[in-house]
Amino acid sequence: MAVSGSESRAEPSASSLASFTELLMPCLDAVEAASLVEVGAFQGEFTRDLLAWADSRGAHVTAIDPEPRPELTELSDGHGGLQLAREPSLSVLGELPPADALFIDGDHNYFTVLGELRLIAERAQAAAMPFIALHDVCWPHARRDTYYVPERIPESHRQQLAHDVRLAPGVVGAAQTGLHFDWAAEREGGSRNGVLTAVEDFMDEIRGLRFALIPVFFGLGVLWPEDASWSGTVANLLEPWDRSPILARLEAARLAQMSDRIKLDQQEAVLRSLLNSRAFAVAEGVSKLRQGGDPAFSREQVRRVLGDEPD
Repeated sequence: MAVSGSESRAEPSASSLASFTELLMPCLDAVEAASLVEVGAFQGEFTRDLLAWADSRGAHVTAIDPEPRPELTELSDGHGGLQLAREPSLSVLGELPPADALFIDGDHNYFTVLGELRLIAERAQAAAMPFIALHDVCWPHARRDTYYVPERIPESHRQQLAHDVRLAPGVVGAAQTGLHFDWAAEREGGSRNGVLTAVEDFMDEIRGLRFALIPVFFGLGVLWPEDASWSGTVANLLEPWDRSPILARLEAARLAQMSDRIKLDQQEAVLRSLLNSRAFAVAEGVSKLRQGGDPAFSREQVRRVLGDEPD
């Protein structure tokens, strides 16, 4: 599919909205957006795509990230069309002028996402609701909060916390192997927990919105006003992908492969720690003496399993 307003680029990360550029840029064409806001720009991967689109249309881009990576800072310093706000989204969104399109991929918890959506709605009171795209509306964030800095969330609005935890599909609590998070809700599910839950509760508050969910690359959610002049065009662009069971199965297979790869990486880390362990070397020597020849286990065997070149 042709990319509207985007140059050729490297394969995007699944953790970035850049995975959806080919779908989102035609939506911006339909909206005829003049002002774009990105919440959670991180390294600026998707920001570059937004700027490429905005440059060809005279639009302006604001990126919000309280702890921008050097790549994003360099992008901001070198591009006059990008405004970088280095504060948490809930401190900034209420001060910005209403935008035509917003992209939310920041702190993935109920309190923050619902607060962001409410601020957007408040700023839009004098005009129509904008086009809003949200990343991570599927696992692991759909029904489970994670926190970059838990102290930013009032204690009464935080889930019970788990620190230095791994999450895996189908595991409600902590997993032995899976995606690592510094801070996450102890358990998946329940009220006021997760990005998708925040979106659903927001839609109960604000009527007249349409919602599409593209269940791949951790999930893209799109909100837009059904009475907008461009609503039908956006609906036609998203409908073939909305809640697609084929995409959902592909995502499940991708997550399973990711979990397997993480497990293998963990096993490799353990084996490499053994290679550097004095205790393992001593045990190998003792085994060799007891066996009267080849030991029952050896560092050479471990190296072969790891695919390392022999010494």
